[in-house]
Amino acid sequence: MTISYSIEMPRARSLLEAALSRHPPRLDWAALALCALELPDVDVGSVERQLDSLAARVRALAPSPRDTLAQFQALRRILGDEEAFWGNTDDYSAAENSFLNLVLERKQGLPITLSVLYLEVARRAGIPLFGVAFPGHFLVASETGAGKLLMDPFQGGAILTETGCADLLSRVSPQVRFASKMVVPASVKTITSRMLMNLKRTYLAAGEREKALRVLELVLMLSPDHPGELRARANVLSALGAYRAALADVERCLELSPEAPDNVNLRLTARALRQRVDYLN
Repeated sequence: MTISYSIEMPRARSLLEAALSRHPPRLDWAALALCALELPDVDVGSVERQLDSLAARVRALAPSPRDTLAQFQALRRILGDEEAFWGNTDDYSAAENSFLNLVLERKQGLPITLSVLYLEVARRAGIPLFGVAFPGHFLVASETGAGKLLMDPFQGGAILTETGCADLLSRVSPQVRFASKMVVPASVKTITSRMLMNLKRTYLAAGEREKALRVLELVLMLSPDHPGELRARANVLSALGAYRAALADVERCLELSPEAPDNVNLRLTARALRQRVDYLN
């Protein structure tokens, strides 16, 4: 039996749309769009008040905007030392590690979710911090008079030198060699996409296809014509029995990438899906 394809997640969609339509985009709202996938009634105002409160404490420790190092140390002291936000090494793959509201509550999360916390507290405190999309391990950084200063929120805000960055990459992505050009600001869209990819992998690994499908809907809001994510959604839809919707995604992939190396497989998939649709009509 084929199923109808209808996904109701208005809160998540509206939060992501609102986040991306602002100038500059709002990373906190984008992160909360993920939370709304699991908790549609997530209290945005409560999260904002918690972030505001943390930022006020950081400002009180480092009131001078001209001393970036002091601001950095204040951010680390409040979030890492006093509040003890830390990476969840015991249950790294848990979906809860991707939800900013639960990270604030449980004080544990993934590198990227903890980085979002640091970035949003820093923004409110007037600290010029940016996200760094390292392979396998997200970081935050700031420009100082002496160059770039990096911090690892997963390790309680540990400050990293270039040697420390190289050591980190050797552990989490041994195939990648560190280069200083990697330390560039990641956009809100890039950070959001990476958070969504993490959550999608978590759900697929757990066999939670319906939840993975909701994540893919947000991924494709960011990149509507991404062939790889269209294929991923087609696979999930097919597994759920939504063959007509899966076929539409496969046909869109063929339209977008007529010369793709695996087009033969895509055409075979499309043919099989058409047969299923025709059989069930």
